[in-house]
Amino acid sequence: MGPAVSRSSQLARLAPLAIWPAAFGFGLLSLLIARSHPGATFGGTSWTAGLAELGAGWAVIGAGLYVWRRRETRAGLLLAAAGVAWFFPEWDNPGVGTAAAFTFGLVTYALAPAVVAHAVLTYPSGRLASPLQRLAITVAYADAALVLGLLPALAFSPPGQGCSLCPPNLLLANDRPGLFESLNRWGIRLGLAWAVAIAALCAWRLARPGAPLRRAAAPVLVSGAVYLLLVWSDFAHSLPRGLLGTDQFEYRLWLGQAAALCAIGLGVAWSWLRGRRARSAMAALVVELGQSPPAGGLREMLARSLGDPGLEVAYPLADPERLVDATGTAVDPAKRQGRAVTPLTRRGQTVALLSHRPGLLDDPAIVDEVIAATRLAVDNERLQAEVLAQLQALRASRARIVTTGDAERRRLERDVHDGAQQRLVGISLALRLARAQSGAGADPNLTALLDQADGRLRAAIGELRELAHGIYPAALADDGLAAAVEALAEHASIPLTIIHMPQQRLPGPVEATAYFVIAETTGYLATLAASSGATLDVRRHGNRLVVDVTQNGTGQPDHELEASLTGLADRVGALGGQLQAEHAAGGKITIRAEMPCGS
Repeated sequence: MGPAVSRSSQLARLAPLAIWPAAFGFGLLSLLIARSHPGATFGGTSWTAGLAELGAGWAVIGAGLYVWRRRETRAGLLLAAAGVAWFFPEWDNPGVGTAAAFTFGLVTYALAPAVVAHAVLTYPSGRLASPLQRLAITVAYADAALVLGLLPALAFSPPGQGCSLCPPNLLLANDRPGLFESLNRWGIRLGLAWAVAIAALCAWRLARPGAPLRRAAAPVLVSGAVYLLLVWSDFAHSLPRGLLGTDQFEYRLWLGQAAALCAIGLGVAWSWLRGRRARSAMAALVVELGQSPPAGGLREMLARSLGDPGLEVAYPLADPERLVDATGTAVDPAKRQGRAVTPLTRRGQTVALLSHRPGLLDDPAIVDEVIAATRLAVDNERLQAEVLAQLQALRASRARIVTTGDAERRRLERDVHDGAQQRLVGISLALRLARAQSGAGADPNLTALLDQADGRLRAAIGELRELAHGIYPAALADDGLAAAVEALAEHASIPLTIIHMPQQRLPGPVEATAYFVIAETTGYLATLAASSGATLDVRRHGNRLVVDVTQNGTGQPDHELEASLTGLADRVGALGGQLQAEHAAGGKITIRAEMPCGS
């Protein structure tokens, strides 16, 4: 059973290929019929007209063959049908020879514009995109096949209409010349409406923002709209007469229609050339990607290969759902004005999003080429982006912890200053007031106790003030880094020499981190016997703040400095900076912290 099924599937794939030789042969046969009686049609009047007829029909049939072999969509079959329908008028010809062929020509002679409109409006997917398009095409087929075709044929008698050479009409039901003329006139009027309506739909599809496949379909849509406007002109010219004719003006319109059909075929060929160029670019891209590009290198290579310098690549992350670029930074391609977004999907899953200029990736074939060429590179860069995004999230978390810690420090400092310290000051004032009220005759022991309590209370207030200052100095929040460091230098246990200090305010986390780096390192240096002080140099270099604390004298660092630096390094690292200790000749220590401080 297996071989039989295999042969049947092969026949099913090969059967559509037989359509194309038959379609090309039908055109040649139609031209031979036209040459047998040149006066009734356009194609048989001259060799030039014959070549124009064959060229137009075969161009559209050939375009349909390419689309079918490339994508196997209905668009290919519709284009082939449009090319075949272009030859139908030649069968409405006394020279056709047989009654069946002549009757076929009577019914189908006006069908070509409707089939061409259907093929153009659905290119390249083969499907109508809206109810309005479906309505317009239905009206076009009804008019061409029924009002201008089948119904008038039921009332048309060739001898009665003066065609003595015409074969018999096999569909003749009742010879009614008046009905025949009336149906043709109404068919022409209806044709005036649907021809211009479908031309407008082609223009609308071409012009509306975000239209899918707009750039790939543009030549076909423009050529199809021109063809339909020429058909409309033919209908308008024939309306006073009530019949579609073959005068000299209509012959020129017919030549214009032939040129428009050739342009449709060339439009499909242009799409093929674009696809071929894209495949060549993707092949070169595969070679480049074999060199393992760095993070962000895929975007640059795709931008160069596709000719869009502004192209961006975003990767979707699931936990939490967001889009990031190759560096792990969150992005939103949909918010970029005037940019289109194309998903790269594999097995139904979106692996990347490309933000690019509109129309660049309208052709699904080009998207498929991009997916195939970048498969491994996209996977690698997406994994790198996920890791970098997690790293950024970790840094942001550390920064939030530092910010929260500083906020808690400020709260504790306010509570100590406004609470316990103020109460102790109040008690000290009360003790002084009690001693003053006791007078000169007070008990000496009581006076001594009051003086002793007041002294201890003042010492406690001083210690509490130092504690509050160590938790978070009020000057840092109120006046900035320069004022806080100057206050620190006034009360430091070793001399501090300030070489340079920024006077402008910096972001709060940066000021707090710089202050605590200075406070903790100078506090440690004060414990070294060889230290005679420290030098402070705080400068901005571009968008970074550099803090240098250098020991005056010599000393050997111990594990306490290492432990202190570990905590400070974590704090500086939370802001995206780094901290390191440099040991110069003779044992001098310089502690340097660098951190971003905004623009």
